[in-house]
Amino acid sequence: MDACSLIKKEIILGGLNCAHCAEVINEKVGKLEEIESSNLNFINKKLTINIIEGSDEKDVLSKVIDIINSTEPGLDIQVLTKQKNIKREIILGGLNCAHCAEVINEKVGKLEDIESSNLNFINKKLSLEIKKSVNEKELLDKVVGIINDTEPGLDIQINYEKEKNTNSVKEESKSDVNKADLIKLIIGAVVYIFGIYQTATGFESQFSNLIFLIAYIIVGGEVLLKAIKNAFKGHMFDENFLMAIATVGALAIGELPEAVGVMLFYQVGEFLQGMAVGKSRKSITALMQIRPDSANLKVGSDIKVVSPEDVSIGDIIIVKPGEKVPLDGIVIEGISMVDTSALTGESVLREITAGEDILSGFINKNALLTIKVTKEFGESTVAKILDLVENASSKKSKTENFITKFSKYYTPAVVISALLIAVVPPIVIKDAVFSDWLYRGLIFLVVSCPCALVLSIPLSFFSGIGFASKNGILIKGSNYLEALRSVDTVVFDKTGTLTKGVFNVTKINSVGISEENLLEYAAVAEANSNHPIAKSILSYYNKSVDLEKIESYEEIAAYGIKVGYNGEHILAGNEKLMRKENIFYSPAKEVGTVVYIAVNKVYRGYIVISDEIKEDSIDAIKHLKSMGIKEVVMLTGDNEKVANNIASQLGLDKVYSNLLPNEKVDKLEEIYEGRTEKEKVIFVGDGINDAPVLARADVGIAMGGLGSDAAIEAADVVLMTDEPSKISKAIEIATKTNKIVWQNIIFALGIKIIVLILGAGGIATMWEAIFADVGVALIAVLNAMRAMR
Repeated sequence: MDACSLIKKEIILGGLNCAHCAEVINEKVGKLEEIESSNLNFINKKLTINIIEGSDEKDVLSKVIDIINSTEPGLDIQVLTKQKNIKREIILGGLNCAHCAEVINEKVGKLEDIESSNLNFINKKLSLEIKKSVNEKELLDKVVGIINDTEPGLDIQINYEKEKNTNSVKEESKSDVNKADLIKLIIGAVVYIFGIYQTATGFESQFSNLIFLIAYIIVGGEVLLKAIKNAFKGHMFDENFLMAIATVGALAIGELPEAVGVMLFYQVGEFLQGMAVGKSRKSITALMQIRPDSANLKVGSDIKVVSPEDVSIGDIIIVKPGEKVPLDGIVIEGISMVDTSALTGESVLREITAGEDILSGFINKNALLTIKVTKEFGESTVAKILDLVENASSKKSKTENFITKFSKYYTPAVVISALLIAVVPPIVIKDAVFSDWLYRGLIFLVVSCPCALVLSIPLSFFSGIGFASKNGILIKGSNYLEALRSVDTVVFDKTGTLTKGVFNVTKINSVGISEENLLEYAAVAEANSNHPIAKSILSYYNKSVDLEKIESYEEIAAYGIKVGYNGEHILAGNEKLMRKENIFYSPAKEVGTVVYIAVNKVYRGYIVISDEIKEDSIDAIKHLKSMGIKEVVMLTGDNEKVANNIASQLGLDKVYSNLLPNEKVDKLEEIYEGRTEKEKVIFVGDGINDAPVLARADVGIAMGGLGSDAAIEAADVVLMTDEPSKISKAIEIATKTNKIVWQNIIFALGIKIIVLILGAGGIATMWEAIFADVGVALIAVLNAMRAMR
């Protein structure tokens, strides 16, 4: 179906709190002949439908609303006609000041026409969501004005939707080494060394002082200019202003060699720090090199190379050996091996054949594939993953928020202390020399910049999130990465999480009728259900069911199904359904999911369906316990016998069975009782069915499977391979990242405090102060990069 022949509509279902009802609505709407496709996002309560062009749009919407009202009455239904907010990205080339990035993001976020903003310092990218009906040009001019006002001289590029790929590639390809700065540093260093040589050989004179001044202007001229400009704008506590005051003060008291040396080593430190951050940017970018550059669009008998954004749903694309798959789709021709490692972290190649789904981000290895596109680029798996990882910095951890607040107070406090140290002692202490105390105050100014913390902490978290994504673990924010390190209880769903969710009929026990007749009744009852158990019965029956003979159909959540078929009344469900309908039955002794069948109020037997435990579930539980997880719990709607059998095989601590969806939330609340803030709970489920529990847990982890939209929407963490063992890997990455974060905090603050104390006591010199500033920042950045390994 060509994208241009579809009308897309979005409907908000206010008050929708039943995940099962959401599935029923989506299924019924999807069956309307005028609807090409439908998707109900339970988390956002949004139903998106694609109406086939030529259909009566008003009539179709009326049918959809009738389905919603009949399935779940009383919802607040709104058909969206509003224009979406405009999204824009601004690349800030040359942005190397983490503190300035914080200031820009804060100021831009306060503009009333901005819905949301996020400045990713690592990618130098400012993402904006602009409110509808706003003069976009005027607003972007304001944003650019804020950027230039805060950090002048940046290379600002505004990305419009079609230019996104090109500009990001351009930015990434730029060198992080500024040759002009390097030449300036080399010349300044040579002049400085010549001045030192002059004084060392006894030629200290006005000439040598002039040499030092020339070296100072070469090395620090740009810092002085920035400091003056920023001072006029009211930015009194940025690093340029502080460094300018400190070194000019040193010049004023005759410490010329030291002033020039401090400025030189400050600039060298900033240069090396910029290189280190640039290297980390490239490393993180390399981890996420899954964005496709182009797509081979088939137009008639020709192949046209286009941007992935220009490809529509229903278009046919060709993927050659060695190329990335640019969009999600279905393979209609060809058999090939694909590399899924960019999405899943798995190195084993996977075979794809005609009729199978294929995801953007896979790499085609050895044969030509012809693919029919099923999702636009913006909705594709690769686009969602990139968006999640790139914008993970918008959900900040408590540590990051603390550091941001701390830096606002820390710098002014140290500057005030510097002023007091320089002024008060000469007044109150007898024979105190003003120049000595001024020197001590200047040391405080050099140490006062919080860059080591402001830069390295977000970089550590971003590196950890990037590394996790490379291992097939999508973490939606540093707040969740931080929470993972404090987990002491892991709660699992059963079906599709610890087990494969692939059911097989293992036993048929009929009473008063043949096994074939019992199976037929079961197949009739389950014919309209999408449940995995229903599918397993229909697969085992392997015959067609005459749906026209079904006179009535009612699905009772957590009980089973009632069907009127060819004059007979069929019940198919669990023991609760039999008791509810007052059917006398014989409980099954076999372990498995049991479907009891009654016809015209007479019990006719049961069918046993068994699920298999996933290969790595046992190892996953062992790893979690070896890491110090206190309790591993399972919540399931399955019967007690099946649940206990699975629990004993896996070595679980607790198991709760026969639970309705709302009862799972109640059990999770029980688990929370008596817990402290530091005792976090993870819930691991398989997507939309577990949405309420995923939302309640400290960290909700979805066994997303490749390309599961529902899981990506619902959870805080998504495991792209459905492997429970990835949970321990996620906790390992989180633990390592948080260790690095606290190493940087303790190291940076520790060194700064020591130098401040020594400086106040007259022991430390400006050399120690410059190490406490740029030296510590450089070491912290290099340490932060370890989170990527």
